[in-house]
Amino acid sequence: MAQPMSATAKPVTPSETPLTPLSGMPKRNARQLVLLLLGGLIIFALQLAVDMGFHDTTSATTFALPIVITAVALAAWGITVAFAPYADPLFVGIAAMLTGIGIVFIRRLNYTFGANAIDVDDGMFAGVGGRQLMYFIAGVVLFGAFLALVRNHRMLRGYAYILLFAGIAFAALPGFLPASISEVDGSKNWIRLGPISVQPSEFAKLMLLVFFAVYLVRKRDVLSVAGPKVLGLQFPRLKDLGPIVIVWAASLGMLILEKDLGTSLLLFSIFLSMLYIATRRVSWILIGLGLFVGGCVALYPFFSHLQVRVAIWLNPFTDEYYYGQWPSSFQLVQGLIGMNKGGLLGNGPGMGRPDIVPAGISDFILATLGEEIGLFGVMAILVLYALFIERGFKTALMSRDLFGKLLAGGLAFSVAFQLFVVVGGITQLIPLTGQTTPFLSAGGSSLVGGWLLVAMLVRVSDDARKPWQVSYGLQKTEAPPEFLAEQAAKRAAEEAAKAEAAGVGVEGPVPGGDQPTELIIPAELQGGQSSPVSAPPQSPPQRTDRQPGPPNHQSSPPPSPPNPAFDHRPQPPGPRDTEKKEGDL
Repeated sequence: MAQPMSATAKPVTPSETPLTPLSGMPKRNARQLVLLLLGGLIIFALQLAVDMGFHDTTSATTFALPIVITAVALAAWGITVAFAPYADPLFVGIAAMLTGIGIVFIRRLNYTFGANAIDVDDGMFAGVGGRQLMYFIAGVVLFGAFLALVRNHRMLRGYAYILLFAGIAFAALPGFLPASISEVDGSKNWIRLGPISVQPSEFAKLMLLVFFAVYLVRKRDVLSVAGPKVLGLQFPRLKDLGPIVIVWAASLGMLILEKDLGTSLLLFSIFLSMLYIATRRVSWILIGLGLFVGGCVALYPFFSHLQVRVAIWLNPFTDEYYYGQWPSSFQLVQGLIGMNKGGLLGNGPGMGRPDIVPAGISDFILATLGEEIGLFGVMAILVLYALFIERGFKTALMSRDLFGKLLAGGLAFSVAFQLFVVVGGITQLIPLTGQTTPFLSAGGSSLVGGWLLVAMLVRVSDDARKPWQVSYGLQKTEAPPEFLAEQAAKRAAEEAAKAEAAGVGVEGPVPGGDQPTELIIPAELQGGQSSPVSAPPQSPPQRTDRQPGPPNHQSSPPPSPPNPAFDHRPQPPGPRDTEKKEGDL
């Protein structure tokens, strides 16, 4: 039976109890402020090193640009304090630092763009770096609007199907448009209208991710039902394979329609990861990987674009692909050469030639960074990403409802998988897919979509870390163990108070227990003093509130005298009856 929307995941073992105490987690707002200011100093040092290394001089923009970046980051911090005070303190700080590094380095690459090159004296909004700064401001505005409107992440569950259809429309729309306004580097995943260009898939993945979470909350029980067991792995039933087959067919359809391997792989992997989080069955991962690899192998002979990508990956240094038409291996080879020249410490900010690498501000920004800041610098950036992803998964673990767990886990996995695809592509580990590096790469859709992702993580984190409150309906969450223990203690105290008010001592018999039942017969029914009669075969407890009677040497109690109240035979009038009758006469 499908799980209702208001149901939540119940712990299976004690190790799965919620990590957040009943009183909530500390707010850590001051610590978040310190991290933002420290990030601002790092961005200023990088901008100063770039201008001194490339121009051997500084300008007003050298100081103004880091100040503006830090001010926008502080605005994001103020929005978080106002609308999500209990959120994880690292999300905004890490995202702002990565965004600032990207803006500074994109401006540095813009110094050498030929006719479109800018100078050190140009304003902070000049060139591609200036546009990236404006996208940063727009992303923070959208970040604040989301937190102000969506006060609880479970509100998104009511718009699941609206987001589903909107996500499908956003993802598929470029495939139906003419190549002149939708195709870039062989992939039809853009919408270009004059100077404005949008990549709808950056927003479609977030919409579809919300729907995936809602669907898996409802169907978790069905998808977890065990089927046949093969080689020690428990596989699902054949009739439960429908969802993964549908998503697989949709991802392959996107690959056919838009020739975009990266987006189709990303969407399918997000659904697969969330399916594993919901059911914990490794067999789902094996089934998903088999389906996707099988589909790509089946489509490979029919797509020349995909064949060229694979050939470049296998033989990047051959003249045929290095000097061939686009797509060629020139981009990959120059990126590898640049990272090799950078070595461990790099040539220094502003001291290399990253402008030789095509798409150095977007797809290959990590390779161009590696030439100037070296392996150590790139590893520091990857550590920031690792911390961001780790805090995302920790938010998923701390969330008190299954929808929050799936949403935070899916968001963290999307950043991790996208980073893996980018780093694997520029290092020749896997074929190039055309994905951008989150927060670093140039592009308004990527940056604004990234800050919308941060807003969703901040909202889930704030709900997971704040003090727990009783909620109902769609807002229902799993009660923490402390609350359950407190409620049990309160019920026990109430029962003890009621028992004491009823005259049952603490040391006395407990109603409903194993003590013998004591029957008290009133004196008027026994014709004498009332005495307890215990239920056989146990003997009654001795009462201390009676006068001691004569010792009874008989083995059994004497028969009780006849009770007039229950004897219907006529009785001779007693003395009281005679007096009563005389008084009446």
